[in-house]
Amino acid sequence: MVRSLVFAAVVCCVAPAFGEAPAAPETKLCKPGKLVAFEKFDKPDVMIKKGKPEAGQWRDGLGDWKTVDGAAYAIQEAPSEKRPNGHEAVCEYVTDMRDFVLTAEFKMNESPQVAFVFRDTNQPNLHQGRVMIKPNAFWIQKMTGISKETRREELKRIKHDVEPDQWHKISIEVVGDRMRATLDGQEIEAAHERFLDHKGRIGFVARGEGALFRNVAIWEAAAK
Repeated sequence: MVRSLVFAAVVCCVAPAFGEAPAAPETKLCKPGKLVAFEKFDKPDVMIKKGKPEAGQWRDGLGDWKTVDGAAYAIQEAPSEKRPNGHEAVCEYVTDMRDFVLTAEFKMNESPQVAFVFRDTNQPNLHQGRVMIKPNAFWIQKMTGISKETRREELKRIKHDVEPDQWHKISIEVVGDRMRATLDGQEIEAAHERFLDHKGRIGFVARGEGALFRNVAIWEAAAK
């Protein structure tokens, strides 16, 4: 009995901090390292809404988020005097790292566009790159600036049917100046020096209302 209690205590002490931690995906550009973040988004209040977010926290940015069907449900910010066109809903993980691997599941529903994003460590954090997804295509783009100074350049696009009412799986590798994305087995890859800078924010965004995100994981990575 004593031995059983001791063994149970040891198991509790060494259990993963992320609960049911996922296995790293198959990769081509890099070797996944330490699991930095994993969130199912199946419970409310996971994202930090007020105050300055710290490293290791999911930040509820512009727009609004709630929990629906065990996932993060996106609601775009409504138009206002400050932002006449409104703004896509934003959720980002606060960090300071260079190369990374991200995996996630998403469902578009009525949202016309979703994306997986990362920004640098400047203050404010400037855009670096995105994997953009629409119902009929997905692509990699390089970015700079923030707010009205944002600039973007499409690097690689392919046609791909993304059923709005189905869950989809995505894997993204960012190593050095290269980015590779795999969406439901379909791959694209591009390179740009903008991807080299340290990452201060990694996350996902959605236009309109209705997109769902779950099981988002981020690993450190090193080039193969």
